[in-house]
Amino acid sequence: MSAFCVFGMTEPLAKKAAEKAWKKHLNQMTPEVRACVRPSDLVDWMATKTDYYLATSKLVQLSGTFDAPQFANDYIRLARQSERTSRLRVMVRGETVDKNGAPRISKATKKPILGWIEY
Repeated sequence: MSAFCVFGMTEPLAKKAAEKAWKKHLNQMTPEVRACVRPSDLVDWMATKTDYYLATSKLVQLSGTFDAPQFANDYIRLARQSERTSRLRVMVRGETVDKNGAPRISKATKKPILGWIEY
């Protein structure tokens, strides 16, 4: 059973999100303002936005599923060595709970909802 995976944020994913945000930001500018944008503005903006996304964006699934948590820990160790990462966590497949700690129940199936929870 594959029940473990790694969630977190990496610099390549944050850069991709920053590039998408830059395109949106650029499209919202008037043509006069857009003409005054220098390449150094882009570099500074991208660096700032990448750091922001590394620190605050929603965690995404970085790895495939693993059979045991030690494989996920090995993946985390390798990811930290190869690139800038943020908030890496081993997650396990399990029943999700609401804010009071009670299991969330699907209205359609009347069974507990399965999701990724922290290991």
